[in-house]
Amino acid sequence: MFDDFFFFMYIFAGFAGVLAVILAVLLIKYWSSGNKILLGAIRNFTVCTALIDFLYFYFDYDMIVNGRYGSNAFLRIADIGLFIGQVYFWAAYLREKSMPGSEKTMRAEKLSFAFIVVCAALAIAGYGFLMSDYYSADTQIERVGAIVIEAAISIILTTVNLFNLKLTLPEIIQKKCRRYIIWISALLTINGMWNGFLVISMLTGNLGYMMQTVFDPTSLFILIINIMTILLILSEDFSALFKASEDVNDESDCLNIRLDYIAETHFLTEREREVMELAYNKMTNPEIAQKLCISKYTVKNHMHNIFEKLDISTRTDLIMFIDNEK
Repeated sequence: MFDDFFFFMYIFAGFAGVLAVILAVLLIKYWSSGNKILLGAIRNFTVCTALIDFLYFYFDYDMIVNGRYGSNAFLRIADIGLFIGQVYFWAAYLREKSMPGSEKTMRAEKLSFAFIVVCAALAIAGYGFLMSDYYSADTQIERVGAIVIEAAISIILTTVNLFNLKLTLPEIIQKKCRRYIIWISALLTINGMWNGFLVISMLTGNLGYMMQTVFDPTSLFILIINIMTILLILSEDFSALFKASEDVNDESDCLNIRLDYIAETHFLTEREREVMELAYNKMTNPEIAQKLCISKYTVKNHMHNIFEKLDISTRTDLIMFIDNEK
């Protein structure tokens, strides 16, 4: 009963994964004028998640329908490689979302990359050479080595995920995005640790493949991750972040300097910077929409993002915030 349920969950998760990938691919319209690193990270993350679902669907389909189960070295390495890529690209998204271009981001990126390279080397050694067939080993030495490697990979990936989350979460201003990010990070951690536990249990002989398919909720985790990712993409703004010009002189307008400073320090996009200035000049949403040739609903969404990033709630607060900015 449970194996059939989780098998069908892979189908639903696959549809959600394809939808997430399609949404990420459609965001190519931002590629020339948007945040390329942020866009590339979320796109690659959705691709890794979708491929994990397809791979596990293939494993379960082969066992349930054809009565066969097993995997060669290539599929085993692809399995763990996708999990590694999933964490790597998610961490890249977190860093770019919160602290783009900062020194702290660069240090975190180098440290995360080093850990990921170690994971990749361990994965090739453990999954490619020490394991045989479907997560089993021929000799005791190979079995112990594979167990140690699997435990090390699980610990490293969990550390990379939680380290980047802890580092970047306080810098993520948008509350809606914060909620989705927390959920996705938690599910990635739980799913990674759970799959590590399953692999170790199969290597020790405490859990066979058929029993593993009965109690493995990976498909459910992937389905929820895909749904959360879709909601995150729909709430995300991939436009280029505003960057103030370094060529500022004494003759520059004081108001523009304040607006530029607010936009850069609070991670406003180019469009949000324009909307903020027009709102400060007491233009209504329809007037702003006509001025910028966009819909009034788009203006309303930009105003919501501005209020959230500046931690204010009204236009009066916005004017006071700008006037009080030094």
